[in-house]
Amino acid sequence: MSNSYNKPVLPKADSKKVSIVVDGADVEVPEGTNLVEALKTIGIDTPHFCYHQDLPVAGNCRQCMVETDGPRGMGLAIACYTPVRPGMKVATDRSSEKVKTARKAVMEFLLANHPLDCPICDKAGECTLQDNYMSSGKHESRMREEIGKQYKGAPEHRHLDAKGQDRGGKHIDLGPTVILDQERCILCDRCTRFMRDVAGDEQLYIAARGDHAFITTFPGQPLQHDYDLNVTDICPVGALTGKHFRFQQRVWLLSKTETIAPDDSLGANITVEHHDGHVWRIMPRRHPDVNKSWISNATRLLYQTLSENRLTGGSFRGADVPLADAVERARELVHGARKVALVASGHLTLEDNAALLALAESLGSRAEVFGGSWLAVGAPDGIARSGDPVANRLGCTLLGISDNLSDLVRRAKEFDCLVVAGHDLWAADAERAKSLSVIPERIALSAWHDATAQASTLAVGIRAWAEVRGSMINVQGRIQRLQAAPTAPTPDLEPAWQVISRLGHLGWTSEVDAFRFAQGRIPALSGLNYRTIGSQGRILEGVAP
Repeated sequence: MSNSYNKPVLPKADSKKVSIVVDGADVEVPEGTNLVEALKTIGIDTPHFCYHQDLPVAGNCRQCMVETDGPRGMGLAIACYTPVRPGMKVATDRSSEKVKTARKAVMEFLLANHPLDCPICDKAGECTLQDNYMSSGKHESRMREEIGKQYKGAPEHRHLDAKGQDRGGKHIDLGPTVILDQERCILCDRCTRFMRDVAGDEQLYIAARGDHAFITTFPGQPLQHDYDLNVTDICPVGALTGKHFRFQQRVWLLSKTETIAPDDSLGANITVEHHDGHVWRIMPRRHPDVNKSWISNATRLLYQTLSENRLTGGSFRGADVPLADAVERARELVHGARKVALVASGHLTLEDNAALLALAESLGSRAEVFGGSWLAVGAPDGIARSGDPVANRLGCTLLGISDNLSDLVRRAKEFDCLVVAGHDLWAADAERAKSLSVIPERIALSAWHDATAQASTLAVGIRAWAEVRGSMINVQGRIQRLQAAPTAPTPDLEPAWQVISRLGHLGWTSEVDAFRFAQGRIPALSGLNYRTIGSQGRILEGVAP
């Protein structure tokens, strides 16, 4: 078992400030926090490997050394486990040669037997070992060629390479999702702490002792968990890599778009990382009150669907038609119908659903709006998922959209036109959806050739969740923003709100128009805009989750 102490005390907006002396200057920092976090509040970054904001402190890498005062004067201490106390004195590498020497020595030990894999390593470009070497290492190598590096690894994985060098474990298949290069591991034990203390399933552990120690799974057992890909994020080197991204892209080529996960009502904060119009991966974006630093494997791998089975044009009675013609045909069907059923979706943004409500208003008594979902709701996992797969369920409720899909099934014969926006009813419950087939004209606004698009008489392609700008309200009552990554398979695709605006001649020119309409329905949104919502979202006053 690895070391594991208490979770770090992180500064909060209302944390009491105390005065300490840092590098000879009086400063104020949050009381009780560890020095890594306290120094960060005054602009001093402390290098570290094993420390992580959302994991118990281990204190085993010793890279975060500072000097602090004690009964015997100033002495070295690890900043990750040293709490702030009023009046304490701290010396960092800015003023202490002893700190510089200690940090440089740690880097030398870590690199002495580390493989020179940087040119082929997926972590290159976001490797903490590289970063800390540039800030705290830069030592002269004392490696003796006749001795060479002593690579770590389990005995069953040691081998001779093409040059006759004894190597440690390379590309070890740990399970369905993760590959391990044992000889790169620096034994920070972040991965073991994550599996034990966050995932609650200790599938990784440290075997052997001293410089022979290595990370592995229990004998004969794979690494297999709904959150196991998080160990590849927190690994500070390239020891643990995900099969889905391994050797796919250099990370410095990727652009990042901040958004939220669309597959759960907690709305985990993520970044969509893309290059040359293609999404290559989804990464967690830290939010202390939502998903911390974690996302589930299911959320992480959603990017794969963004390039699969996309509906990039239109389809009318099984024949492909240009997108513009499909939109025009949908407009004609809606306005020519005797009675229209509009199905809103908690998988779409506030703006999309606001447009649907505005369309209903423009049609008057001929239109009726239905909402809800047939997807099963599970239990929260306590990490990054609430168990409710309908991301914007609360947003729809606050807009006044009823959970009444069962009424639509019962009354289907009353309607001669059905519009389903961003909601795959036929995949959720084909038996119940079959009752809707009695409606003569069925229009699906969908980003994919899904079951509902195939069951429709007219399908219109729209942008997917990663390609739109808008907002959702999560299960906590927190409004959060989605940002648009420039990765739509064709520039002709529009967000659902824009297509609906065309159907109803609403004249909306941006998602801001749709947001303003939503503000008229939800008093708690009054005074907000996308800028004030911010990257971390805002809890809405008076909204009970």
